[in-house]
Amino acid sequence: MTDEPTTAPISTPRITRVVVWCVGLVLGAEFLQYTLLQPELVQGALGFRRGDLDLGRWWSVETYLLVHGSLALALMNAYALLIVGPRLERFWGSRRFAGFVLLAGLGGWMLHLFVGGDAVLLGASSVAFGALAAYAMRWGSDEHILAGGLTVRGRWLAGFIGAMILLLGLRSGPGGGAAFVAHLGGIGAAWLFVRGTQVLFVERFREGVSAVPDDPPEDQPPRAFPKTLPRSRARDRETIDDVVARSNAESARREVGPRARQDLKTPPPQSMAVVPPPDIDTILDKISAEGMGGLTSAERRVLDEHSRRLRGD
Repeated sequence: MTDEPTTAPISTPRITRVVVWCVGLVLGAEFLQYTLLQPELVQGALGFRRGDLDLGRWWSVETYLLVHGSLALALMNAYALLIVGPRLERFWGSRRFAGFVLLAGLGGWMLHLFVGGDAVLLGASSVAFGALAAYAMRWGSDEHILAGGLTVRGRWLAGFIGAMILLLGLRSGPGGGAAFVAHLGGIGAAWLFVRGTQVLFVERFREGVSAVPDDPPEDQPPRAFPKTLPRSRARDRETIDDVVARSNAESARREVGPRARQDLKTPPPQSMAVVPPPDIDTILDKISAEGMGGLTSAERRVLDEHSRRLRGD
């Protein structure tokens, strides 16, 4: 995470799949309890109360997220998910974001066991709080342009929406009041999820990269070498060392000119040994043995030079 601010529009991005399902289920449950069924029946069937696990009503641990004590609170939770949920889902992926929703619901449920008393636990506020907290942790420095040209950072926008949800929850009917504070457990779940996700990404990156070589070449900076791929993938892909070696060879070939490349292909011949000029005494002995016809051109040249020196020419 970086603290460098970036400007982002406040317009809601493209709605993602899990966010659509969450908002649809919340609004569908609200439609049922205010039209076809009585609110007390829906809240009693899906809400959570202390002792439900002893009665075998294990589903209420998560189904409490679907029903709300007031329609205004349900709409506010849906609005929060529509604002920050799509960006989180695209960043984590749909499957991981669905797990985050369930974890945030469990965070509110666990805190309710300590502070909720005998009150009923209702509403998706724990998920809304968790999503807002995760957004503030990940993109808190981003700047959003509101209506009228007002610019606000992401953490302040998330804090404002969270404060609105908290005020509505404290003033709502069933599931409101002091028992509503349990929904803040979604913030703790979001913190654990975001930190755990960052650690998981780092570990996955480290698994693919080995340590830097102890003695790197002097003319090259040290670099990390990817570890050996699994057997199923190593057969189909070339190692990074082969790619780097060919790349370095290609770069060296392009840097030298045509004549230099020819010189590299045909190494220069070894230098011939320097032959000393023949001695005048050796030449005279050869004349006595073989005559003038047995002299070589080099011997004749030495003999002529010696004669000129004797004549003083």
